Amino acid sequence: MPVNIPLLGLGTWGMGGKFERDESNWQESLEALRYGLSLGFRLIDTAEMYGLGATEEIVGEAIRRMPREEIFLVSKVWKDHLRYDDVIKAAKQSLTRLKTDYLDLYLVHWPNETIPLSETMPAMEELVKQGLVKNIGVSNFSVPLLEEAMRYLKNTPIVANEIEYNLSNQSANKDVVHFCKNNNIKIIAYRPLARGSLNTASTNLVAELAKKYQKTPGQIALNWLISQDMVAIPKATSKIHLEENWGALGWKMEEEDIVALKE
Repeated sequence: MPVNIPLLGLGTWGMGGKFERDESNWQESLEALRYGLSLGFRLIDTAEMYGLGATEEIVGEAIRRMPREEIFLVSKVWKDHLRYDDVIKAAKQSLTRLKTDYLDLYLVHWPNETIPLSETMPAMEELVKQGLVKNIGVSNFSVPLLEEAMRYLKNTPIVANEIEYNLSNQSANKDVVHFCKNNNIKIIAYRPLARGSLNTASTNLVAELAKKYQKTPGQIALNWLISQDMVAIPKATSKIHLEENWGALGWKMEEEDIVALKE
């Protein structure tokens, strides 16, 4: 049965630190996530590497008062932890920090050419068997790596590939997007707003469409992804940005506009 992933979620990179733990924005991050949940966001995307675990702790605190089954929780195992036993251990540690007993989706964060996928993927499958993880996927995987990863799974499909994808960064991943669509692998787009800057070629068109639909350029960029059945996970910490991102849902661009925005 295909997994039902919400098409718009909350990104968490930088909450509680980036490559190191930094608790200076802890309260602000916690409030942002809680406000996002109050608006209706239900997918939260995090990773063990974000803030060296601090981000997962913040997410765990943010969802504590919510019925767990209402949240679609995504985390990722870091590329240094891709040996069989390390994958299992990393997942259990993430669950502890998130204060939950399962993940809706667990991803291999980045490939690691020094650790074979023949070791990593069976461990990912074992997590599903143990009930610690409901679905598995990958992130930043090319087509050859996706094909290889699929070969090492017996009964568990790869349901998602999280990649950088946005209006100003389409070409690099065209083959990946095509492969994923043909294999029922959902694209989760990180940096869906291109870190706040859309390239000039599409900027004029985005501005025109924003006027046409009476939306913001950011809402156009997010809706463009959602309209293609991709999952967008923008990160926002201000109420205004969270509300703006939420406004990317509930309407659809015309097909000709979606096509025009493709490079």
